[in-house]
Amino acid sequence: MEKIVLILLAAGDSRRFNGNKLLHLFDGKPMYRYLVDEIGKLPETLFEKKIVVTQYQEIMDALGEEGYLVVENHESELGISHSIELGIRAAEAWGDCGFCFAVCDQPYLKGETVRTLVDGFLRSGKGIGCLSCQGELGNPAVFSNRYREELLALEGDVGGRRIIRRHPDDLFLCEVEDGRELVDVDVKKG
Repeated sequence: MEKIVLILLAAGDSRRFNGNKLLHLFDGKPMYRYLVDEIGKLPETLFEKKIVVTQYQEIMDALGEEGYLVVENHESELGISHSIELGIRAAEAWGDCGFCFAVCDQPYLKGETVRTLVDGFLRSGKGIGCLSCQGELGNPAVFSNRYREELLALEGDVGGRRIIRRHPDDLFLCEVEDGRELVDVDVKKG
């Protein structure tokens, strides 16, 4: 069974948000903490290692203390593909692992949903897995190590969805009941 490394992508510039959305207080706590706290409820054995790719010192400090391998993204303007590459390169220390990419702007996502995705992906025998709701693809997404080179070839502000769409026959979909879990917050609450 393939080992999976969690790669939290937390380096975005939040252009549409008009401010730093990951550190923005969302119902009383920084937005990035919602997913981190949910992941913290899961068994330690679910992920071989947990990595965070970020440009924000507060996130580096907090998650470094919580056992994450911290990878600093000095070039966030290169887009999400650069964060994906940094995360994959950092994961190389653990050999041929799969990658679970998650974003930190989904405050309604539950840890159990992430666990269901990873467990289902591992049982499916497929090379890619992602959450979905009524046909809409969502994050997180899991990729077998055999997609490593395709992930590393991404450029600009393009993420794994491009690869998912290229390989529908190798895709495990994990349906969520509550579509709100897949909502990423791009604008401040009014």
